[in-house]
Order: sequence, then structure tokens, then C-alpha cells
Amino acid sequence: MGVWKFILSLFRNEKNEIAGKKKKAQVKESAVAEFLDDDERWWENAVHHEYEIEEFEALDNTVLFDELHTSLTESRLEIIEIPDNIAAIMGIVNRKNFKYPEVQTLIEKSPVLTGDFISITNSAAFSRGIKINELTQALPRLGRQTIQSILFLNASKMSIPKNPLYAEVAEGIIFESQVVAKIARHLAAKFYGDSNEAFMAGLLHNIGKLGLLQQISKHYELPEDIDVGQHKNLFNAIFPTFYQEAGKVIARYWKLDERITIAISSHNKLDELHQINLEGPSLQLAALINLSVYLARILGYGEDVKQAEVFAQRASKILKFKESPETHRLLASI
Repeated sequence: MGVWKFILSLFRNEKNEIAGKKKKAQVKESAVAEFLDDDERWWENAVHHEYEIEEFEALDNTVLFDELHTSLTESRLEIIEIPDNIAAIMGIVNRKNFKYPEVQTLIEKSPVLTGDFISITNSAAFSRGIKINELTQALPRLGRQTIQSILFLNASKMSIPKNPLYAEVAEGIIFESQVVAKIARHLAAKFYGDSNEAFMAGLLHNIGKLGLLQQISKHYELPEDIDVGQHKNLFNAIFPTFYQEAGKVIARYWKLDERITIAISSHNKLDELHQINLEGPSLQLAALINLSVYLARILGYGEDVKQAEVFAQRASKILKFKESPETHRLLASI
């Protein structure tokens, strides 16, 4: 309690038009203008939250910072364990020739889990214009890898402490993860190739944040009357330093594919990946998640973006995501 109160005391209450463009560029712009109005180009106008974000003084000299740093360097992070019911479903899905009816029987025992599968199946990322209300149709449409990713996310949800503050922070993390996953799947068809793997990496890219929530809850007792709205941004000050390393620990414990693990642990470290000469699908997937996170932020999910500059991002350069009528159409369809 005392440590937490000490930490909380750290709070402190266009575009440029260029004349004389080459004809090729003019043709490109006119082609885009044929089907897109200015207000449809959402990727050029970042959404800004109206509330005022509270600021923190440096947290790197606090007990909480030291404890989190030590827990990660000494591999003492409170791992997100897989509950028995979800582990049983995963055991079937991991078989080489599993049958969807076997999975369906177990999923249907949980109304919450069933609702998640139906909801994602009917989302724009997977919907084919026909509403689905039964797992019999939903599961084959999602496929093995997407089923696994949904199960992992639900295991993470179940680890969240029963506290209004943790619940609200976790809800925001999970919702943003779902948005990123859908954007990643949407872009993957053109810029990666494996849409299901992209969806899984996007859905799990924030698992480190959920792991940190669990870690903090195990070692710090929050006041019962804590002001959720006032204090939840404490986590936003903590996450950037630790969440990707925490994500790597959890991903390896779960034995996720190495490309997924790299995307989870290094999607905001593209320069570092370049320095170690990482190439191919691993670098592309990390870049895809980085770009998907950035696009989600422009839409208002996650941290604010002061100025939207999609095509100037490092991830865009890696993926060869260049400004053109084709990419404008792709963005407009998100």
C-alpha cells in the first residue's frame, strides 16, 4: 500500500501543396481523387482524445520500476498460465488432424468463449457477407491458428485481477489488440502473405501488458477506494519500458512460433532488428504489426499520434508500403 501511494505521488496534477509536380505524380493524385474525398482519408488525420493525459515524473528510480526490472532480468515474471478448460481445447487443436466438432463441444461449455469466437467470425476481418451464429460454421472459417490466438487471449483475460482499475486497463488493452489484429490481417494479404499468422501476432502483441498487470497485482495492494479514472494512466507510464520484454517471456513460455515471438517482443524495435541483420518473414511480420499499431493509433486506439505520417514510417519502408492509388484504396477499406 505504501509503495503504491508513493508511486501515485509522482503524478503532476496539412498537407503541403507543391507546385510543378511531375506529370506522373499528378496522374496518381487525380486517380486517387476520383474515388476518395478528403474526409475519407482517415490515415492523414489522427484522432486525438479530448481528455487530458496525466504526466509522470521519471519512474526509473522507484521501487516498482526496480521490482519489474528485476523480475524480468531474473525470469521471475508471473507467467500467464493456461486454465484447464482452455488447455484441453488447445490440446485438441494442436493435433495434426484435429476435428472441429471436438473443439466445438468444449468451447460451447463457456458462453463467454463462444461469444468471442462468434464475434470475431462476424467481424470485417473474417466475414464474407453472411452472418454466422453457430460454432459449426464459425470454427472452420477461423482456422487452427486463429482459434489458437483467441484461446491465448482468453487465457490472458482470465488472469486479470478482480479490481476495477485492472479490469478497465485490461479492457482497453484487449480492445486495442483486437483492432490491431484485424488491421494486420487486412494488410497481410498484400504485404505479408499469411493473414492468419498476422492476425495472431496482432492479437497477442500486447500480452506483455497483461502479464505486467498480473505481476503488479501480485506484489502491490491497491487501495479499495482508488480513483480509476485518475490513476489508470500510471500503467501507461510503465508499459513502454517493460511490455515487449514481458511479452517475449510469456510467448516463449507458451512456445509460440519464433516469428510470432519476435513480432510480440520487437515490433517497436525495428531499428534494432535491422542492426542484427534480421531479414525475411520475421522482419516483415514485426514491421506489419508495427504499422498496424500505428494505424490503430491514428484511428484513436492506443496512444495518440500527434501527426499522421503513415508512409514515412520505418515499417512502411520495410514493407514497401508506398503512397499510391492502390494503397489509398487499401487504407480506405479498413
